[in-house]
Amino acid sequence: MGRMLRPCGQSVRFSCLAAFGVGLALATLPAISRATGLNWMGHNWTVTNGPMAGVARGRPSNVQLDANGYLHLMITRKRGGATAGELFSNDRMGFGTYQWEIQGPVDNMDPHAVLGLFPYGPQNGLGVDGENEIDIEFSKWGNTLCGGACNADFTIYPSTGNAGVGPTEDDFRVNLGGVDLLTARMSWSSRSIVETVMSGLQPPGTTQNVLHTWTFAPPDYLLRIPQTPVPLGMNLWCFRKKTATSQSVIIRSFEYLPSSGQAP
Repeated sequence: MGRMLRPCGQSVRFSCLAAFGVGLALATLPAISRATGLNWMGHNWTVTNGPMAGVARGRPSNVQLDANGYLHLMITRKRGGATAGELFSNDRMGFGTYQWEIQGPVDNMDPHAVLGLFPYGPQNGLGVDGENEIDIEFSKWGNTLCGGACNADFTIYPSTGNAGVGPTEDDFRVNLGGVDLLTARMSWSSRSIVETVMSGLQPPGTTQNVLHTWTFAPPDYLLRIPQTPVPLGMNLWCFRKKTATSQSVIIRSFEYLPSSGQAP
């Protein structure tokens, strides 16, 4: 996400899978859940209904589970307005490996659409915005990221009490080349964080077809790396402007594999 408005980094962006659809006929989705609470992938989640990241309010109908158990996140344009989709885990997740299987061309979304995958402490009062957050985000950020050349970023915010330190960010470009399946992975330990995007669906523990990876291992890790378990957020939202058309991303699966927190 995150939850703040930022030009290039979660805390100033209002931080911050079938198909990714532009202008998707939402009524055709075989939805089996549109509630403000749902159980998915072994976790209970609360769906945002109201203010959320960006300029579009969260609407529960923009978060749906289909008959395959896939999670649909949507931005819906209707009568000149737009609503977005967001959910947070009710439990807290900490050190370990996080992995998402995503289907769709997230390299070519509307320039103002943002897909966020992020542990986020302030959702539970664990620090303030600008702390305890780790992001994998797909967005062109209104064509402002890397002067319009990038469409994805990894961003890490510091631990509790250190918001003034600011985030550390790795901006990059993903080119799926027409492939519509990708894997996003985050390995979080007390001393380091490794974030990776791979083409195709890669099982945990397997690293293949890497599109981009980044290792963050600062000497002052207790300051710059979150050290406490936090809720996990996922959202699809509008940065600065409403998207020109409805958008949809499908997350086929999510896995969290906890660890002791020691760096590998």
